Amino acid sequence: MELSSAIRLGHPIAFSLFIFFSLVVAIIASAVTADFNSNGGYDKTVTRDSTRFMVFTGWWSFLFGVIFLVLFLTGTGGVASSIAVHGVVLLITWIFWLCGSAALSNVVGNESCGNDDAVRNCNSLKAILAFGWIGWIELTALLAVICYLAFKAFRGGRGVQQGFA
Repeated sequence: MELSSAIRLGHPIAFSLFIFFSLVVAIIASAVTADFNSNGGYDKTVTRDSTRFMVFTGWWSFLFGVIFLVLFLTGTGGVASSIAVHGVVLLITWIFWLCGSAALSNVVGNESCGNDDAVRNCNSLKAILAFGWIGWIELTALLAVICYLAFKAFRGGRGVQQGFA
């Protein structure tokens, strides 16, 4: 399969998956944050901060994932849908997912979510954590592909300001 046809097929699939993971994280983290806010406080400030950060990360990723997917599918966007912009936004997003998932890992740790939860909303926090790491792994793969495409673009005499395919 030619590289440009692989990109035309793979980009929508990869970004649709990423949009799904982002939406799951955003919704669960938003619900947990709303529950914490309405039912009186958090166990620790790190729980509050990391959960709220995952709300931001989820919605940020959902927004930019949808924007990149729409720009790619419509063929519009010019520089906004270039390899360079994809790389920069995905790198920032990768850092967000790494920091949020690591901070939440510190909170949840190896807690057992039994009847006597040591951490409130333990199962929900573990779900955010699981989808957070899955999203981070997918972002790592996407960044590797972006780096490969940027290398090919430089080597082939094209700039990274051009589109993918």
